[in-house]
Amino acid sequence: MKFVDLAASLDQMEATSSRNELVRILADIYRNCSARELQPITYLIQGRLAPFFVPVEIGLGERSLMIAIAAAYGVPKEEVIKLNRQTGDLGVTAQDLAKASPSESPSVVEVHERLNQIAAAGGAGSVQQKLDGFTGLLRDLDAISAKHLVRITLGKMRLGIGDPTVLDALSMAKKGDRSLRPILEGAYNRTSDLGQIAWTLWDSGEAGLEALKVRAGHPLRPQLAERLPNPEAVIKKLGTVGVQPKYDGLRVQIHKDADEVKIFSRNLESMTEMFPELVAAASELDVDSVILDGEAIAYDAESEEYVPFQETTARRRKEGIQEMAARVPMRAFVFDVMFRNGSDLTPLPYERRFAIVEELLRESDTLLTAPLTKTDSAEVLTRDLLDNISRGLEGVVAKRLDSPYQAGARNFNWVKLKRNTSGHLNDTIDVVLLGYYRGKGKRAEFGAGALLAGVYDSDKDEFVTISKLGTGLSDQGWREIHQRLASLEVAEKPPRVNSTFVPDAWLQPAIVVEVLADEITPSPRHTAGMAADHPGFALRFPRIVSLRTEDKKAEDATSVREIREMFEQQRRSKG
Repeated sequence: MKFVDLAASLDQMEATSSRNELVRILADIYRNCSARELQPITYLIQGRLAPFFVPVEIGLGERSLMIAIAAAYGVPKEEVIKLNRQTGDLGVTAQDLAKASPSESPSVVEVHERLNQIAAAGGAGSVQQKLDGFTGLLRDLDAISAKHLVRITLGKMRLGIGDPTVLDALSMAKKGDRSLRPILEGAYNRTSDLGQIAWTLWDSGEAGLEALKVRAGHPLRPQLAERLPNPEAVIKKLGTVGVQPKYDGLRVQIHKDADEVKIFSRNLESMTEMFPELVAAASELDVDSVILDGEAIAYDAESEEYVPFQETTARRRKEGIQEMAARVPMRAFVFDVMFRNGSDLTPLPYERRFAIVEELLRESDTLLTAPLTKTDSAEVLTRDLLDNISRGLEGVVAKRLDSPYQAGARNFNWVKLKRNTSGHLNDTIDVVLLGYYRGKGKRAEFGAGALLAGVYDSDKDEFVTISKLGTGLSDQGWREIHQRLASLEVAEKPPRVNSTFVPDAWLQPAIVVEVLADEITPSPRHTAGMAADHPGFALRFPRIVSLRTEDKKAEDATSVREIREMFEQQRRSKG
């Protein structure tokens, strides 16, 4: 497949707001490509060169790309900057400046290989080497292809494609319907690699997908917790549970495979270089291979105090890591193990897996076992909850002791309990920012007066509105969040956003905000949960608690299904 043909299909995808149409176009791409092209195409449409857990970066930001665009098309850099201010999209800027189309377009595989060569450039003179490589690639492409190449390089594809859309398209391409989705999703949950899933389906069919197993070095998609309103509801639904603290840190998946240690975030990104103390501790474990699940948090062992989340996430900066490690060392509180010495442990009951964790970490001072208590009493669960909150933690997680580890699942095998600031047992909601209103008076000076927020509908792979946010931030907080919004502004409503509201500026769904609200109410205008036979849902008196973009991507926001369940729990609790 020529890159120009892929670019034409990407243009079609950009032009539609219909998810079914996105699936159809992507399925056609897959039908028309060779087995060798499956992985490059799958990564490129995500704005990547490899799976998210492989730390390969092209290494060219907007400023560098402007230099390359100017060189490729023989125009002054100032002209590129000026045009980019007008378009607000560097891809469109490249498209507008591109010269006549070359006689022969490079193939998708060639473009992918050349981008990998650019990414691999290192050492003295590497910046110029990257620029020269990208400039040459631009000159070999037509205008539409140049637009998408720039967007791929920046990781800003603007296609409205989520993982479910890719999985549906693979099923449609192979079977003509969505019947393969459960098998594809199961394999993806175990491997976290959409490119590998695509290639395996073509190469080995359904049997090949079933044969993809958990292995060290390749992160699983993490298991997630459901929510219930209070300890009584937890004990009634789950019976005897194991109870552990809910830490306000960074979810980490720690892999050891022989002498190599890798650490991945909740979003499956590589975080290995950020946690040298965790890497050193994992290296010393008396095991050939292992995958551990836990929460990394800056912790002062002498005072037994946990450092605030903002300081923990400071480790995500690339500079000064060793200095921070010495000043505020990290600890990982490990609560699960999914793999050990070549054996997949995910089918084992949680009680057995946790016993293996205790055995593995007996002698470590850095990888600590998350304390576990067992109870079938709502009173004991309440006491544990309040005790953990008094220690500065978020709450507790209650787990079925007989449950397997279900990668990528959010179900009642694990249930989280937190308490809001008014003293009621409740949970916060994670919303995605979809747009903003400029506001009036003092708020107008900040750049943003109110935020349009939504949640994720996983069944439809779209973001639906649930609230406007206008409280919870200081004046400086409003200024700072507007600066972050600027890079996400788009001229039109993104394809995966379903909204009857029209804000002053639309945003690519990327920023996750934790909010607290008095209750969930029916809404005739908000689209969260809206259907022909019932209205949508809205949040009453929402206020911002914190930004969670460091550890959560947009699809990790609270789902419509969770909102619906919370609404039913709320209604039952009112009697």
